[in-house]
This record gives sequence, structure tokens and C-alpha cells, in this order.
Amino acid sequence: MPVEIECDFCGKSITKPPSEVESAEHHFCDRECYGNWRSEGEDSRLVLECDYCGTEYRRYEASLREDQTNTFCSKECKGRWQIENRPQTECTYCGESIKRIQYDIESADRHFCSRKCKWDWQRETATYDWKSTPNYGPLWKERREQVLERDNRTCQGCGRSEDDLGYTPRVHHIRPFSEFDEDEVEAAHDSSNLVSLCEPCHTRWEGIPLRPKLI
Repeated sequence: MPVEIECDFCGKSITKPPSEVESAEHHFCDRECYGNWRSEGEDSRLVLECDYCGTEYRRYEASLREDQTNTFCSKECKGRWQIENRPQTECTYCGESIKRIQYDIESADRHFCSRKCKWDWQRETATYDWKSTPNYGPLWKERREQVLERDNRTCQGCGRSEDDLGYTPRVHHIRPFSEFDEDEVEAAHDSSNLVSLCEPCHTRWEGIPLRPKLI
């Protein structure tokens, strides 16, 4: 008389002859369940839980860094977690608590919560005005603003907007301004030679005559 048992993969009730039940350790309702059971049994990946959305996912242990404290199921979850868990610093002008990525905090001496705070600080400390760069010529201020609007006031190296950064991106000369002759100021300030970059990206791309690709 057939014996009723459960499929070891899906749990579905199946019937087998007593001889088959006794001769095998595992039982399956079909080849698909058997194949799935073997795949899971042979999968050596670790089962992890995404630190952002809580979804379970698998990764090979070798792909994890020894100093890795957080794991994520996707780049999207990692990006969202980083935005929500950015370390805090203070606005240099008003003292308001603001969030920035750690690299920005470490790479700059001053941080601002808004363009207004940065402009007010610059005006009061007199550390910057357009006359401080007379060699850039009268075209510079207008061209700079045009390029910022073209690039949506967003760093073209890392993709962070003016609101994300807390300050206005710099406008970088792809071919250095110093390489142009005195009568080539307009060519130096041509929009094709200008690109918006945050301070860290500007430092990274200074001296590299290429246009960064937005990531």
C-alpha cells in the first residue's frame, strides 16, 4: 500500500511505494522540486539582511570586506542609506547642524547649509569677489552662471545637486585657463570648455583635460 509523505522541497503531499520511502533519504514531488532543492543545498552564499530595506539576499563571503559593517541588497539601497545616515557638521556661518558625506567633511575646512549662508560669510570675511580674479575677464561671471544653469547646478563628477552639497558647485575649465593666450579669453570661457564640479571633484579633476561622465 502506498505511503503518504511530504515533498522535501515544497511540502506538498505525495504518495510513494513503501520500498521507495525506505530506500531514499529525501523525496520530491517532481524533477523541478528536486532541482530546486539541489540548487539551494549547493549554494554556498551567505544569507544576509539588507541594512536599509530588510530584504534577505545572498552574497559570497569572499565578496565581503573584512572591515565591512553594513551590507545592502542593491546600490539603490546603499545610496539611500548613505543619504539618511550622513554624519553631521555645522554651518560655518550660522552654526546650523547639517549633514554631509564624510569625504566632504574631511576635504573642506568650511561647510554651509545654503548658498545664502556661504554668500553672507564671503561678504563679511571679504575672502572672495570677482575682482580677485581679474584675469578671468568680464565674461566670466555671466558664463559661469550659464554653465551652472546648463548643468542644473549639479556636480557632473558625482551627480550631487546644489541642495545636496549645501553650496554652489564650482565651474571648472576642462582645458586650463592658463593655457590660452590673452586674445583667447572667449574660447577659454566657451561653454564646451566648462563643467560644474563640487569641491572634492574639482580637486580630483584639476589638471585632467577631460570632461567627467556623470555617474
